[in-house]
Amino acid sequence: MKRYSLHPSSFSLVETEEFYERKAKKGLILEKRGHYLSRFRKEEPKNLSYRVEIVDSKRLEDGKIPEEQILVYEECGWTRVCGKSQIQIFSADKDTDPPELYTKPEDQIESIKILRKSFLKEFLSLIVTYFILFTIQRSRYPRRSVGEYLKFFVEVFYKILIDTPAFGFLLFGTIALGIGYYAIGMISSQYLITKLKKGVPLRTITPFEKAMRIWKKGIVAVFVSGVLILGLIEGSTSVRGDSPSSFEGPFITIEELRGKESSNAYEGKYRSRKTVFGEVIKTHEFYDGPDGYISLDQEVYLIKSQRTRDRFLESLKASLYYGIVVSDFEEVLVDGLDEVYVRNEWEILAVKGDLVLRMFYHTDKEPSRESILLKISESLNDTSVSRSE
Repeated sequence: MKRYSLHPSSFSLVETEEFYERKAKKGLILEKRGHYLSRFRKEEPKNLSYRVEIVDSKRLEDGKIPEEQILVYEECGWTRVCGKSQIQIFSADKDTDPPELYTKPEDQIESIKILRKSFLKEFLSLIVTYFILFTIQRSRYPRRSVGEYLKFFVEVFYKILIDTPAFGFLLFGTIALGIGYYAIGMISSQYLITKLKKGVPLRTITPFEKAMRIWKKGIVAVFVSGVLILGLIEGSTSVRGDSPSSFEGPFITIEELRGKESSNAYEGKYRSRKTVFGEVIKTHEFYDGPDGYISLDQEVYLIKSQRTRDRFLESLKASLYYGIVVSDFEEVLVDGLDEVYVRNEWEILAVKGDLVLRMFYHTDKEPSRESILLKISESLNDTSVSRSE
């Protein structure tokens, strides 16, 4: 029977050894180590000692330590069990009292430097990957400077946070935890090197990660709780439908614009949910009949905090709808609306009180932009009046 379990981080060397020893006493013998999980086979409980050996990846042959080096360890009573990259695991029966692989703390410094270097390389590889992706994406928008494009990314993230707080919090937390992992790995490795230089034996050093564990657990607990609570709020208040005209809300419909009821040439979707910031309503409608076609997509946000609303409006003005390359928004005046911005021939941002509406439409005939803005003003004002009552 095979069993899997999360093992301690790569920089928690002593904890990793103790983890495998506890498993062996329960009859779970290490068989394979992965990046996050270790695989065990079920046997009779054994009293085993484990040691983690850090090996330069350049010295590995097909992911394994060279045979001559393995023989040296075996002569000392240690048997190679498995390994993953620079982390190689050896075991021995405790009853045989196997000698330590290192007799002086200073002898282990070079090994820990390899570990520190591996974390630095992984972190730099991540940064380079992001930079390449950033460069490729920016090349699609030559009109934007690097500063403008960085701002664009920040605004997109802010929009995600307001639009779907649970996903935004999950995205931010995942990135932060990922960067934190590499940071703690490098700091922990340097901490071990400093202690070893002072002659402190490795297995008597309290790992830096262990000292930080209470903070780590607290941060992770807050992060997981936050995602679950935000997701529960959004999920429990979610409403879906096939025809926006069946719902009341601060938006307009193709039926209102055309002055006709829906037909077989029509399709539509309605979604709404409440969030910690207010409420989000999204509609999608498409009509393609003998008298022309029109597509209408709307996002309506009810945001009670003026500061958050103003900040969110800036995010909407900086973002791209469906990734389309478009010009900047231009402000226009419309009776009954607080702020209105238009971009190209098909995108509108309108603000009335707590409501922010974003519309993306396309048609080969009427209605004109002026008539659409008039309908938006009527809809948002009717909603504002009803809410005040």
